[in-house]
Amino acid sequence: MSLLLVDGYNIINSWPEFENLYPENLDAARDKLADILEEFAPLLWEKIIIVYDAYQVKGKTRVYRKGENIEVVFTGENQTADAFIERLVVNLRELGEEVEVASSDYQEQNLVLWKGGRRISSRELRECLKNFREDQRKKFALPPPRDLLDERLSKKIRTLLEKWRRQ
Repeated sequence: MSLLLVDGYNIINSWPEFENLYPENLDAARDKLADILEEFAPLLWEKIIIVYDAYQVKGKTRVYRKGENIEVVFTGENQTADAFIERLVVNLRELGEEVEVASSDYQEQNLVLWKGGRRISSRELRECLKNFREDQRKKFALPPPRDLLDERLSKKIRTLLEKWRRQ
């Protein structure tokens, strides 16, 4: 199973799509990121987990299922998203899972590589999604219009045929 772990706030802080939402409407920014990634969950990765820091909030780790192939996780009290992602990478790699982590945090990327996962920066993730979306549009675009007889006839013949049709 291929899995993408996303450092949610890292992506929100670096993508231009969120400039007007963050920090004024953090809930909307989180929902928008989940909606963007949900489109790619069954196509590029079997499952996507978006992780957000909630280390200053009292309580346990909370997991919300956004869709069939996407989860949103808020870390527990005194736990950062980085620590949660690192632990998850180790656990999943021990099970033989392919894990890719999306974050532009240099230290996080190095730890992920060291633990056996793959890393993708926020910019690279954005480009990957954009390129995949463009490839899909080209692949499923409507075929070119058929070559119609009317287009191949001279104007004189079309006029004559139209005249006959009207009689």
